Amino acid sequence: MAWYHFFLLFFEGFLLSLVLTRVMRSIAPRLGYLDQPGHRKVHHNPKPLLGGAAIYLSFIICVLGDLAVLYWIFTARPDLPGGLGEHLEQLALYAAGIQRVWDQLAGLLAGSTMLFVLGLIDDRFGMSPYIKLGGQIFATLILYVVGIRIALFIDYPIVNFALTLSWIVLISNSFNLLDNMDGLSGGVAMIALLLLGLATHMVSNQAFMSSMSFVLAGCIAGFLRYNLNPSTIFMGDAGSLILGYLVSALTIQSTFYQTGTENATAWSVVMPFVILAVPIFDTLSVIFIRLKNGKPIFEGDKNHFSHRLVALGMSHRRAVFFIHLLTLSVGSSALILPLMRKPFGAYVVFSQTIIIFILIAMLEAISIQNRKD
Repeated sequence: MAWYHFFLLFFEGFLLSLVLTRVMRSIAPRLGYLDQPGHRKVHHNPKPLLGGAAIYLSFIICVLGDLAVLYWIFTARPDLPGGLGEHLEQLALYAAGIQRVWDQLAGLLAGSTMLFVLGLIDDRFGMSPYIKLGGQIFATLILYVVGIRIALFIDYPIVNFALTLSWIVLISNSFNLLDNMDGLSGGVAMIALLLLGLATHMVSNQAFMSSMSFVLAGCIAGFLRYNLNPSTIFMGDAGSLILGYLVSALTIQSTFYQTGTENATAWSVVMPFVILAVPIFDTLSVIFIRLKNGKPIFEGDKNHFSHRLVALGMSHRRAVFFIHLLTLSVGSSALILPLMRKPFGAYVVFSQTIIIFILIAMLEAISIQNRKD
């Protein structure tokens, strides 16, 4: 597939999400989906909470709709004018190939749908974090059964399931925790998906995985039109949970290591860790602070990365933009990992990533010390 195909997929998701977000913003108050202000929140007025529904529905419509149309073109062979028919039939070959991974696609959509419903219930009535964790475990089991699992050159089912579950739960909750300021979680997810789409296209020409990443990124972009500061709608848990789930599942399903190719290197399998370094850093640092303060890790607070940047003197908007740039900067370095034939280059990428976060932690520590003095 050519690059402009991915641009069209992104634009398709963007337009549909743009429309659905306005619809959801209108009906959310009537359905009782409002996020009320609180001491742990940065907004002062009730905000509609169905932005996640706009992202999810636009993604489902785009994926299933495009596959249905292209598959019809492949089977019916309609007489389309000019070179359009030949061009679309070439694209339809990709849709026909979905039959080989249809079970995996069905499992991905089933797991995300289950988490979406759980998120809707949580946004409306509230829910124990342990129930949400149970839902994430069950959604991971669905992925494992259909063959979406982490191997890392290890052939032990129990180990593979433990690795898959750990990754899904970590990334799902990372995006859920990151959803604490206007445009933050959605923006980080969009950047990560664009980088993932680039990686899967350039490294191994995985057209379907790249297409899924660009479509979902476009759906998020349409929502961000109304979620950037000052926002008029939130994605809610229904949005942040499925974003984390879909992003983590897409990184698992994507192939970064191509056995037998000239540039084959095991270092490429850690690309997702580097691309998603920012949400992982936010989650691990928040857990560390809560444990250090003797608080439960599920208890909300204002110790997130974005809140700590605001404590350094940034405005909310600048803190969010800073994290977006950090995600792009750190994640972009992951794109060269598949080209590393020797370990030294990968060590440089890892060292640079770690040093960046150490510098940020040092600045935060200095700010805390100054406030105490």
